Amino acid sequence: MVLAMLISSPSLAQEWFEYVNQEERFAVSLPVEPSIAASNFRSASGAMLPSKIFTAVHGDSTYMVTVIDYAGIDAEEYAGALEHAVTSVKERSGELTSENDASYEGMDTRMLQFTNPDQTRSFFAVTLPPTVSHLERLYIVEGRSPEDDPPPGLFQQSLSFRDNDGIRLRYGTDIDGNKFRIRGDTCGYPYRRKGQQAVVLCDL
Repeated sequence: MVLAMLISSPSLAQEWFEYVNQEERFAVSLPVEPSIAASNFRSASGAMLPSKIFTAVHGDSTYMVTVIDYAGIDAEEYAGALEHAVTSVKERSGELTSENDASYEGMDTRMLQFTNPDQTRSFFAVTLPPTVSHLERLYIVEGRSPEDDPPPGLFQQSLSFRDNDGIRLRYGTDIDGNKFRIRGDTCGYPYRRKGQQAVVLCDL
């Protein structure tokens, strides 16, 4: 498995576990239980939004998940939350070495890499769930590792999301650009397109 190749040894892999935080609707692989700290995040309009920072330290590496609560924020500001968060991340010290668009579970994501002043490297993923998920949150994941260590792929690529019942959330995009929830196998999953029922078609 690709993820297993990104960690340093089989013994290290066995120490990791899936950490699930149902209150903030996410799960991620971690080597140890994280500490949790309350914080605030300034939105694009200047509002101070409540946030939580989950931090796990293992050896010389640090793994962080920041969850920002966007409940009650208008739709226009929420739509721009990803770009605003990316701008905030870029304001940190260090040299930006890579940036690209990605998708976590069908959710819009921006990946960034930095070389920090102490020569450690930080790998960020900023994810904004679609409004149909009703999560009303933005997630910022950071894995920081020493210069010569492999990237924290097991941590960064394991991020997933949960609904109110603890069921994993995944989304696809129909031909009209609308997000629809994937339950189980994508092929044959029904969704509505321009008011009419349709199904996801897959290559055989």
